[in-house]
Amino acid sequence: MLGGIEMGGTKMVCAVSLDGRSVLAEVRYPTGSDPAAAMARAADFFLSHDRPLDALGVGAFGPCDPSTTSPTYGHITTTPKPGWAGADVLGLLRGRLGGVPIAFDTDVNAAALGELRCGAGRGLESLVYLTIGTGIGGGAVAGGRLIHGLTHPEMGHIRVRRPAEEIGVFPGVCPFHGDCLEGVASGPALAARWGVPGPELPPDHPAWELEANYLAESVATLVLVLSPQRIVVGGGVGLAPRLIERIRPRVLALIGGYVRHEQLAEGAEEFIVAPALGDQAGVVGALCLAQDALA
Repeated sequence: MLGGIEMGGTKMVCAVSLDGRSVLAEVRYPTGSDPAAAMARAADFFLSHDRPLDALGVGAFGPCDPSTTSPTYGHITTTPKPGWAGADVLGLLRGRLGGVPIAFDTDVNAAALGELRCGAGRGLESLVYLTIGTGIGGGAVAGGRLIHGLTHPEMGHIRVRRPAEEIGVFPGVCPFHGDCLEGVASGPALAARWGVPGPELPPDHPAWELEANYLAESVATLVLVLSPQRIVVGGGVGLAPRLIERIRPRVLALIGGYVRHEQLAEGAEEFIVAPALGDQAGVVGALCLAQDALA
C-alpha cells in the first residue's frame, strides 16, 4: 500500500494506491495555516484503511528542504505562507505514522516525475513540469532522475524581460524579488495588475498576450539551459484557454532557430503540452516517490 501527499499552497491531496498509478481513494482539503492540523488530517486518512502503508511520498510547496543529508530535511523553509515557515512536515508525519519509509520532494518535482512515468512524458528520459497558479514553480527530470543541487530548482523566480511601460506601471508581487516570473505572471500577479482574477479576464484581454510573452521567455530559457525532451505546462493559470497555443510560437521565435530538432521544427505541438494527468499529476508523482522510497 502506497500513500501520496500533494501539498499545494491552497489545498492538500492525499491518496493511496497499490501500484503507484491507480488511485484507490483520496481526500482533498484546504492546506490552511496550521501544519500540525494539516498533517494530522493526512495521517488520519492513511490510518483509516484496513491495510497499513508500506511507504509514503510527499510533494510539498516550497521553498522546502529535499536534501536527505540536511538536518532540516523535510522542512518547509522560507515560504511566505502564513504558519508554515520552518514547519517540520516529516517530523509531524512520522509522529503519527511511525517508521514508514517517507520520500520528500517539491510538489512540482513530484508532478514532473508523475508526468514522466505515467503521463505526457512516458517513454522519455527528460522533462520539465512548469505550473502557473497561485505561485509559479518548476520541476525537472534528467536521465530519468529528479534534478537536485544546492537545494531545489526555483524556476518561478527567474527574471524575464519586461516592456518598459510595464516596469513603470506594475512592480510585481513577489515579496522577495518584485518582478520575477512569479511576481508578474502568477495568479495573484494577474489580479494585482488588472484588478480582477485571471479566470475572469476574457480570452482577448491584453493580459493574456503579456502573460504568454512572460511564460515564453521562461520556457525558452529552460530549453536552452536544460534541453528537456518535453515541457509540460499546468496550473490554474497555465491551462487558461489558448495560453499554451500562444506560448509555442513565441518560444520558437525566441530560440531563433539556434536549437534544431524536429520537436521544435514542427511548431512545438508535441514539445510544449498540457499535463496528461490533469490535476492528478502532483499526487501521482507523490505515489511515484513512495515507490522509490520502498525500493
